[in-house]
Amino acid sequence: MSSTSIGWGTRLAYGIGSVAYGIKNNGFATFLIIYFNQVLGLPAILVGLSLSIALLFDAVSDPLVGYISDRHKSRFGRRHPFMYAAILPTCIAYFYMWTPPDLSQTGLFIYLTVMAIAVRLSVTFFEVPNSALIGELTHDYDKRTALSGLRLMMGWLAGVIMAVVVYRVFLAPSVDYDDGLMNLEGYRQYAMTAAIVMGAAMLISSLGTHRAIKHY
Repeated sequence: MSSTSIGWGTRLAYGIGSVAYGIKNNGFATFLIIYFNQVLGLPAILVGLSLSIALLFDAVSDPLVGYISDRHKSRFGRRHPFMYAAILPTCIAYFYMWTPPDLSQTGLFIYLTVMAIAVRLSVTFFEVPNSALIGELTHDYDKRTALSGLRLMMGWLAGVIMAVVVYRVFLAPSVDYDDGLMNLEGYRQYAMTAAIVMGAAMLISSLGTHRAIKHY
């Protein structure tokens, strides 16, 4: 795609692609340890170990998905087949990570590990191709820099806004919970909301950049 043909709609759609990643990162960094440790009772060392295993898995899957995407050929191009395919798994995995069944500590540790890997992997199948899409949108260095900055900003804002909503709405102190962070149902409401927002952002970004497919 030529550097002069990128409309604001396409730019915005590309930037929105980082919303899911921002929400996921914020959830992992801000609430997940509190939830599994303080609310569900899983020892902190097991929560940390679980998330570390998922992070190591992510270190392998990220370059692998990038390699596969770079070499993929289809009528939907190199990136969009993975972007579209990742939407539903990401929503499902993120929601269920926050709604575990009644399990023993060992079971809860295994559950968290599996679901954390599933969330990271499904997001990777969207995030890596979506990030690489910048190369198909423009060859202009300045425009690439601007698009990259927009994407980073929107991902950061999405995480911050979601955190504010969680603290103010889902985990706010109430009659039943002086400490809103202990509200089990609040985390489940957050999980549903976050999954919907992530899925919507991924779909908007995929559809909004779809016109770039013919230029691959």
